[in-house]
Amino acid sequence: MLDGFEDGQYIGQPGYIRQVGGQMSTVWLYEEEREFDCTAFQMKPVVPSKQDKVVIITGNRRGNYGQLINIDNDDGIVKADKSLELRILKLESLAKLSTHHT
Repeated sequence: MLDGFEDGQYIGQPGYIRQVGGQMSTVWLYEEEREFDCTAFQMKPVVPSKQDKVVIITGNRRGNYGQLINIDNDDGIVKADKSLELRILKLESLAKLSTHHT
């Protein structure tokens, strides 16, 4: 989920990530009721809480999903959905997964 955007005409508009591919993400904008393509640098993600479902939004694991098991300072301990491995990732590389995710 997104709190809003940090630049452009959509500053502050909430939405959720529908698709991640390459350097771009497709986001659904609630207020505009339409999709918008943007980079991770344009988004302000919702910081996840312990036990939230998350999506990795930066790095070589970008686009993978998991569950935030614990938080240790600036790091999140994530249980990966597919492999069930535990991974330690920076919280800034995670976003709360929207309930709209399919």
